Amino acid sequence: MTVATDIAFAVLPLRFSERPDAMDAFLRLLGMAPVVTAPGGGFAVLVAGGGGRVMIHGVDSAQSGPAAGTTDLCLATEDTDRAAAVLRAAGRQVRVWDESYGRQGALLGAAGEEIALNETQRDLYGYEGHDGADADPRLTVVAVRPTDDIEADVASFAALGFVPRGDAAPGWCPVQGAAGTGIIGLHRPAPGEQCSRDTGSEFGRAAAARIGFETSEDLGRLAARLRDAGHPVELREGGRGGALHVTDPDGVVVEIHPAPGR
Repeated sequence: MTVATDIAFAVLPLRFSERPDAMDAFLRLLGMAPVVTAPGGGFAVLVAGGGGRVMIHGVDSAQSGPAAGTTDLCLATEDTDRAAAVLRAAGRQVRVWDESYGRQGALLGAAGEEIALNETQRDLYGYEGHDGADADPRLTVVAVRPTDDIEADVASFAALGFVPRGDAAPGWCPVQGAAGTGIIGLHRPAPGEQCSRDTGSEFGRAAAARIGFETSEDLGRLAARLRDAGHPVELREGGRGGALHVTDPDGVVVEIHPAPGR
């Protein structure tokens, strides 16, 4: 069963950063553009022109106990209450509550983890809004989701409108929603990689993710731009056109793959 066609969920990896302002600058260098920022720094939501968003939150002010460099899998929606109603009608477990910046929620995933639902902010409550017009249309966010059961997660995300793209490989399956929503890359966890984390709070176990991207920009040119800015980057051969592995300001490796058909 799938959700109503007018309900769209966009991927929104949430990075708890020790260097949030540096992460903001790093993502802008890749081609993302801000849509919400905090006047004093420490928080930002950025959008990719090809789809998907990334939220940056200073780890020092986080209430759910994450380590620096941790990334949770979240989804953005325009109307949390309406999205929750549609998901509940499809048999999914969702809870919703009030925050000062809007209605927020959490969807129970296939393995009992919680995937946060973040409603698009209508009242900025002191934050600064931006139009995201400078976002590079060649860049798309990939929320890389480790899972012990890819088939179960494929079925789970199908209820949110994300369907397999057709270029799956053993241990890897990208699922994609409507245009502009980004990609969830389902993969078997690497040794020692956790699929969720215990928040030690009412938020339960949060679904884990890694920040990744696809781009139709030439990888060599992107690598040069990153190196010029001082970011360690490696261009690896293999697969469909190779991939860039770049170390972000939190010391986490971000993979950037060429977009299909490039």
